[in-house]
Amino acid sequence: MKKIAVICNSDSLAFPTVQALASKGLLGGVAILERSSKALMKPLQAMGLSGNEILQLNYGSWEQELKHWLTGLDADAVWVFGFPWMIPDYLLQSVHKGYLNFHFGELPKYRGADPIFWQLRNNEPYASLTVHQMTADIDAGPIVWTKQLPIIKGENYGLLCQRLGLMATEAIPELLNNTSLPSALIERNAAALFDKKPSSYDLTINWELQSADEIEQLVNAANPRYDGATACIKNSELRILEVSPAEIQLQEGFKPEPGTIIYADALYGLIVACIENRFLKINTVHMREGYFSGSKLFQMGIKAGEKFINLN
Repeated sequence: MKKIAVICNSDSLAFPTVQALASKGLLGGVAILERSSKALMKPLQAMGLSGNEILQLNYGSWEQELKHWLTGLDADAVWVFGFPWMIPDYLLQSVHKGYLNFHFGELPKYRGADPIFWQLRNNEPYASLTVHQMTADIDAGPIVWTKQLPIIKGENYGLLCQRLGLMATEAIPELLNNTSLPSALIERNAAALFDKKPSSYDLTINWELQSADEIEQLVNAANPRYDGATACIKNSELRILEVSPAEIQLQEGFKPEPGTIIYADALYGLIVACIENRFLKINTVHMREGYFSGSKLFQMGIKAGEKFINLN
């Protein structure tokens, strides 16, 4: 088999497969976005890739750059991980075995941008990897390999990415050894639940509407990709990166409003009331001044009785 070229915009999702292909002598090279080069270039070079094996794609000229690069590599196939730009049909037809997209979500349900966030946000029991042939339509080509990975309770975005990236290597033997892979068509007319990246609204906690479980799912889904879930207290916006369920006994008849800090000290930090008489402990937040624990926030002056303000 000839070389395989990889296009990626993610280290944790793509690099295990890149390393596996390189170890087999099958890696032709890796193309990355120029805007992501600061994060991706050094790890690729640490794997032993030389400068001419790494292509940096610029937004205004990436199609011509990619075509010229693939011609020089004489690549047999292109494997794609998290590429944000629409690849035109003439490029999809430019290699013998075409392009395979590693989409980290069930199709067509989680078609489009950032399915990992939405699967965590929606408390799915499993995250999916769907490898499909790329066509001119987004996430619509025939499926050639798929597998589900159980989501661990409390798992955040970064940890799930690491595990999905490792799972992707399990597809390599079948993708390499089968000349005629069984495929299933994705329903073209099926509606995707989430086909966009989360907006600022999606990333903001609504204490009056979201349950404690929903807030925890949002926090996990937003850490670290979106720097946590947005909240506001004492006219300061912050990002909550980690919470955990808390048990606390309140005085009989006391019903705090959702978002109210009902307990705060230097040992346990902050505990916040949620709807349905549930409570969450604030473990880690990010503010302009730095990263802080709930205990540190108490020491900085946030006290019981103060309340998170809804921004939505």
